Amino acid sequence: MTTPTTQSVYPLGQHIIVDLFDASNLIGEAHIEKMMIECANAANATILKTHLHPFETNGGVSGMIILAESHISIHTWPEYNFAAMDIFMCGDAQPELCLPVIEACFQPGRMVINTLTRGGSVSRTGAFQPLLENQLHAPLITAQQRSIHAHD
Repeated sequence: MTTPTTQSVYPLGQHIIVDLFDASNLIGEAHIEKMMIECANAANATILKTHLHPFETNGGVSGMIILAESHISIHTWPEYNFAAMDIFMCGDAQPELCLPVIEACFQPGRMVINTLTRGGSVSRTGAFQPLLENQLHAPLITAQQRSIHAHD
């Protein structure tokens, strides 16, 4: 029996997917760009370029900040009080520090947060082992958790 070989996958980083429900302040290109810049600064990331686009039909905004460490993106649907954000950072940046900035800006009734560790080893059989364990620091208490605890 042969031992499966592994292949390392680079770069390494943390990827946070954030869905915001019952959110407010979802209109306004300048306001949303300011929040995204605050996220990058809070995470100790290096901003390379920003681009946002407002939609006339619903006032929603799509935007992205390109970082030396990767990116932050957003899409807002004000008509549904919903926004989706994507935060991917490598190196010494701390993407979890974006979460309180996002929550303060949009004041969601509920935040659903999913995290992925990017980069690792994959065996020939497809088994994945992250090169880094989930690096997110102490869990943050989000609006979702507050609403759960309020019912305890």
